Amino acid sequence: MRRELGSVLAIAFVAFVATACGQKNNAAGTGADTTAAAAQPAPATTSPAATTTPAAGGAALAAAVIPPNLPQGVTAQMINDGNQLFHGPGNCYTCHGADAKGTSLAPDLTATTHIWVTDYPSYVKLVTAGVPQPKQHPAPMPPKGGSTITDDQVKAVAAYEWSLSHPQGGK
Repeated sequence: MRRELGSVLAIAFVAFVATACGQKNNAAGTGADTTAAAAQPAPATTSPAATTTPAAGGAALAAAVIPPNLPQGVTAQMINDGNQLFHGPGNCYTCHGADAKGTSLAPDLTATTHIWVTDYPSYVKLVTAGVPQPKQHPAPMPPKGGSTITDDQVKAVAAYEWSLSHPQGGK
C-alpha cells in the first residue's frame, strides 16, 4: 500500500513539473514578458541571424550579448547558437524562463553566482549531466535538459549560459 502511494505521488509530481514547464513554455511564446528584453543594454556584438530568427512560439529572438574576454574555446558564434538552442530545441527556456531569470522550477541563469557552476567547463558538465537533486528548486534537470541536442550544441548552450552570468566577461 505504501509503495503504491509513493508511486502515485511520484507520478503526480512529475505531471505537475511537466505541466508547469509547459505553461511557462506557452507564456514565453506569447511575448508575455517583454519588459526584461526592453531594459537590456544594447549588445556589444551580435550576429544578424540572432536578431531575426524566431524563438519558440514565433516571436523574434533578441540578440545575445557577447561579453569581452571569452573563455578558451568559446566564440561569439557559439554564444549566438546557444541563444537559439536555449530558446528552441534545447527547451531550456521552459523551466529557466524566456528571459533566463528563473522560475519556481529552475534558477536564474543571469545571476553572477551559482551553486553548481563556476567556469565554462563546469557549465558544459552541468548541461551534459543535468542536476538530479537540486538544492534550491523542486524540479530536477535531466541530462541535456531532457532534449536531444548534440554534444557540440551542449557546448553552445553552455557558452550562452556562461555569457548570461558574465556580462563583463572573464574566464
